[in-house]
Amino acid sequence: MTKTFTPNDVLRYLYKETNEVESQRLEEAMLVDADLLDQYLQLTNIKEQLDKVQKIPKQETIQAILDYSRFDHPILY
Repeated sequence: MTKTFTPNDVLRYLYKETNEVESQRLEEAMLVDADLLDQYLQLTNIKEQLDKVQKIPKQETIQAILDYSRFDHPILY
């Protein structure tokens, strides 16, 4: 029986969330299925771009947190 891999399977593989058997089968499938390999390469590129994104809060946000932390706040249980 031939396993059809979904984009979700490829994404799980990319983030190392597949087990050893799944990984091996997906790798073998990518050797013979150009569309599957292309899907993997596209997702790899997207992941690399997302990894480069730096999230820096606005100075106003940092200041608001610091201002808030200076006040005594009751602890709610």
